[in-house]
Amino acid sequence: MALLRISPARAGAAALSALVLLGGSAVAEASPKDAGNAGILEVDVTNMPDLKNGQPSVAVNPRNPNNLVFVATVFPKSPDLEPIGECFLAYSNDKGSTWTRAPWPMGDAPKCGEPSVVVDAQGIFYVDNNQVSSGLEANLLNHNQVSRSQDGGRTWTGPVTTPLLLGGAPKLRVDMATGKVYAVAGEAWEYPSAISVSADGGRSFSEPRVIPGPMPCITIAPGIPQACGYPGRELAVHAGIVVSASQEEGRPVNFHVSRDDGRTWTNLTVTDGHGNPVPAGTGSLVPVPGLGAAADPVPWVSADPSRRGRFAVMVPRDSRLEVYITPDAGKTWTGPSVIAAPSALRPWMDFGSNGDLGVMWRTTAADVFSVVSFDHGRSFSAPLRVNHVTEPVGESGPPGDRWSGITLADGYAYVTWSDGRNGAPLDAILSRVPLGLYQR
Repeated sequence: MALLRISPARAGAAALSALVLLGGSAVAEASPKDAGNAGILEVDVTNMPDLKNGQPSVAVNPRNPNNLVFVATVFPKSPDLEPIGECFLAYSNDKGSTWTRAPWPMGDAPKCGEPSVVVDAQGIFYVDNNQVSSGLEANLLNHNQVSRSQDGGRTWTGPVTTPLLLGGAPKLRVDMATGKVYAVAGEAWEYPSAISVSADGGRSFSEPRVIPGPMPCITIAPGIPQACGYPGRELAVHAGIVVSASQEEGRPVNFHVSRDDGRTWTNLTVTDGHGNPVPAGTGSLVPVPGLGAAADPVPWVSADPSRRGRFAVMVPRDSRLEVYITPDAGKTWTGPSVIAAPSALRPWMDFGSNGDLGVMWRTTAADVFSVVSFDHGRSFSAPLRVNHVTEPVGESGPPGDRWSGITLADGYAYVTWSDGRNGAPLDAILSRVPLGLYQR
């Protein structure tokens, strides 16, 4: 079934002004650029007006950059909390202009959990998902699952059931140098967060290895066991170095490093370019106890595949985002590069294969902005609005909508998010943005 909806290219006024600071010093004040007619393709990939399609993610085949795979949740409208049926899965062979939906491969999993997609250096795509059932008793026993595709997303094997239990922000990462696949979910139900590693292309996974750091316990609802460390952890990996980051109020940001796939960890402190410890992030992006406020884990981390040991950590600071870079797996740091991002929701950060670094966020007004660094995170472009028209916010937030995304590949930034266009509670959207637009 082919799915295609492209928003008309209509120019609009810039939504806000921004101060872009590099290395902690103000160097330029710029208004965000408007998408207008500037070559940005915007596609409503799911286009399901009666359902809620949140937290979309996309992966681009490094061996065939025309080939993309896209996943999103499928939830009913509020006030229903449980997902229905299978998740949304589709592939494209024209850089995202058109999409063909693929059958959901997760075996006997009766409901859509929270899927994400990655791709390895050989062009093999991997999708993971929480196996979700009705009722607490079943979900306490359900596991995170992984399936893979060797033909660009058309057909899928599996699923393989990992030892990880249902987690609130499950993710996948692939080490582009070693080919290992890293799943992140719960070591126990919901948390503490842990990783499970596959060294055989997703055919089998190791026993869970807990990611260190503070994991305060909260009560989600009466009668439900406490969740510890909610909403989980981010992970990044390259060339055998696995990292995560964590924070707790009143203490510096933690940087956790493992060189043996999570068996042992070294715990370090993120510092600025002057050696000062970076305080915990602040503002509305920091999760607080209670399911309604929990979204994507903070801080965010990404690995630069163009240099072993170079990682980025992104920390929210009220109405801005601070990016810190380490070239040597946490021994030394530069930054911050500061990005003005007022009213930001669901930010994401990731390196491209050549070391360019993209950051995106959506706003409470349902506009979507992104910036790109062409010097490995030391400075960033002015914010660029990537949606053509401001759309309704929709039923954003958990369950079913915990993150957005940005992926840099083959001269484009692919930005994914969800909003309430077409009367839908949420539709999952993709914009394809030429990187040259960030350099104007």
